[in-house]
Amino acid sequence: SRASPTCRNEFDFQQDSCGVRDMKNLSMPRFLYCVLKYFSVVIFLVSCSAEGQVDWKVKPQSPALRASVEAVKSKEFPNAKSSLRDSDLILEKIKALESTISQLQKNISTSNSIPAFQSGDVSWILTSSALVFMMTIPGLAMFYGGLVRVQNVLSTVMQSFSIACLITILWVLFGYSLAFDTGGKVFGSHQKFWLQKVKLTGFHPLFPSIPEPLFVVYSLTFAIITPALISGAFADRMRFGPMLVFIGLWHLLVYCPIAHSTWMTDGFLHSAGVMDFAGGNVVHVAAGCAGLMSSIVVGKRAGYGREVFSHHNILISVLGASLLWVGWCGFNGGSALGERYPGQPTGVTSGLAATSVLNTNLAAATASLTWMCTEWMIRKRPSVLGIISGMFSGLVTITAGAGYVNVTGAFCMGFLAGPVCYFAAQLKHRFGYDDALDAFGIHAPGGALGGILTGFFATEEITGKGSGKNGAFYGNPKQIYLQMYGVAFSAIWSLIVSYILLKLVDMTLGLRVAIEDELSGLDMVCHGESLVPFHLDPDGNINRSSLELPRSCSLEADVESSPSKQGEGNGFI
Repeated sequence: SRASPTCRNEFDFQQDSCGVRDMKNLSMPRFLYCVLKYFSVVIFLVSCSAEGQVDWKVKPQSPALRASVEAVKSKEFPNAKSSLRDSDLILEKIKALESTISQLQKNISTSNSIPAFQSGDVSWILTSSALVFMMTIPGLAMFYGGLVRVQNVLSTVMQSFSIACLITILWVLFGYSLAFDTGGKVFGSHQKFWLQKVKLTGFHPLFPSIPEPLFVVYSLTFAIITPALISGAFADRMRFGPMLVFIGLWHLLVYCPIAHSTWMTDGFLHSAGVMDFAGGNVVHVAAGCAGLMSSIVVGKRAGYGREVFSHHNILISVLGASLLWVGWCGFNGGSALGERYPGQPTGVTSGLAATSVLNTNLAAATASLTWMCTEWMIRKRPSVLGIISGMFSGLVTITAGAGYVNVTGAFCMGFLAGPVCYFAAQLKHRFGYDDALDAFGIHAPGGALGGILTGFFATEEITGKGSGKNGAFYGNPKQIYLQMYGVAFSAIWSLIVSYILLKLVDMTLGLRVAIEDELSGLDMVCHGESLVPFHLDPDGNINRSSLELPRSCSLEADVESSPSKQGEGNGFI
């Protein structure tokens, strides 16, 4: 029967794959040919698919088709292979970074959070500590030892040496904590007595790039030389035991509070804006004023003003002065590490240490020449003692501003230091006090002059832009009054406390040796040693006549009035 239209639409084709236009008009042979053709193709595809050899999209069987497919892929994904390689490299780098980070975490955990100190700073402060310690022994000991009379050389050297030992113990016990621990406006706290909280891995806020034990050592050298300077004022006449008692008390009650007030951030002088780079007030003004009080309370040497006291050996003093000059490079240069200014790198690499050393040497050389020329004009000849005293005055004066002024300021400070300290040293002849080795005449006026001139010459050229540490010549006249304030406090505190301590020691122990002992020399009386040949009598006592000390006048009246003749000696010498 004839098929319905619907069926016809389903079975009729516009054209079959064999080119037959109408199925009903297809002949039997032609029909069988088409069926076999399509059936063979289906069998072939099924068999190849079963063996996994056909993948029309990925693995075409025809080499030409495979090449065309690869070309199409390369056009569609030109960076596919390179992207895969880059991804592998990135993964490898990430794994390497993860391994490095884990190793760093292990190192940090095992290092117990030890701070990274700067090796250059540590080396420089170690060197500076040795240089400053050398300033006291042997530098100051030789300088003073060569200036006293021959019968007092060993006692003078002994004073410097014993002071170094005493202050070292007191510094560890109490001094460091009182001076450089946070606490009050004048004194530190008791938290670091006997260095209890000073750790190897810790640091002090003033010197954060070095271990705190090293800062303890460096600051100790300043604490040692300061009271040792005082001994020049009472040379030849103070008893050894009471001298140690006075120096120990002076260290705790004068040096420590002035150091804390000036250098610590909670000190009232530091908070007020007083500038003292390396100890113009703390070291020199304080020591000089204490020397003045010592020379007044202890009294004059026997024969002072009537005799010419010959120096033992100026050459030894020159050697000592040379060591002082070299050591002062560490004194001022090491102090640069405690300054941190805006815009400057930390540590001594900022160049501040080099600037401080340069200013120190320039001021010392200039003051040496100006003292020499002043003496030359007045006494008609320059002396060796004069030029080394001028060097000392220049070093004292530049101390307060070594890291605040430029070379112009350093030159002007040295230029004024020579004549000012020269005339200040002559005041003892006018007012009658016996400052034996000019401890007051050089240190107090020189330290005060340096502190005040720092208020004129300080400049941000050195201190760093934004530090605010400018002097009057650079737009900050207020700094002059602040510097005078710091000098006045240091001087008054030292004068008053020193006088009280000297009186207390004198009333309890006695400060002055007997006149006859002074004439014989402190070397034999206090220490049983002497550079002068001597003999003992049959009882083992010193034969004083064997000392054969040349004298220019008779002092029988002084001997008769001595404490030993009146039975007042207590034997603590």
